[in-house]
Amino acid sequence: MSYFFKSLFAKDDNNIKLVIFDFDGTLADTRKLIVEILRKHFATFNISFTTNLLKTLGNSPLRDYLSIAGIKKDLVNSVAKAIENDFVNEYERINLAKNFYSVKEIYCRKVIVSNNVTEFIERILEKIEVNFFDGVYGADHFTDKIHAIRNLCKKYKLSPKEIIYVGDKDEDVLVAREIGCYSVIVCNKIAWSSKEEVEKMKPDFMIKDLSGLHRVIQHINMSEIPII
Repeated sequence: MSYFFKSLFAKDDNNIKLVIFDFDGTLADTRKLIVEILRKHFATFNISFTTNLLKTLGNSPLRDYLSIAGIKKDLVNSVAKAIENDFVNEYERINLAKNFYSVKEIYCRKVIVSNNVTEFIERILEKIEVNFFDGVYGADHFTDKIHAIRNLCKKYKLSPKEIIYVGDKDEDVLVAREIGCYSVIVCNKIAWSSKEEVEKMKPDFMIKDLSGLHRVIQHINMSEIPII
């Protein structure tokens, strides 16, 4: 089966004007570090890092996730701050996704919307001297990703069909579907969901790495070009 298991042949007059990227598992390999830090803090409260907690990791902002995990409400903010500080202090351990720099050649507006910490992402981008994103919005800037993307639609005066959301999880398909924008899911060894899990959600496109995003945008903008 082609990684592009859905093709869009209907003519659409709207070209893609904004590409929104998830960060963890999409632009960078962060899963091991995040799990390590969370395990350390959960152990303080005798909270087991269960399969279900692992599965839902990254689906919501950190403070919401901590509440789900069983951290008491009056401690959530202090624990979240300690975890965020650990993220920021360990940013140099993060490796970029395959063909990360191909994103630079996408000539439309590009932003990052992540349930991770804004400062953590910005430090990584500063370290690698990357300045081709038009904005970085961590979970400290929004209620949830749907809220954040809708605000970006308003900010840039765009319709959902002028936007691509690029993620790596089955949950990311649902986010894009709720917005009404195109979903593109990267499926490889650093992704947080398996190819099988993502396929069940039927995203608009699946790609092996970020270099495939160019063809997706070309296909949407020039709907008669077939995807192979």
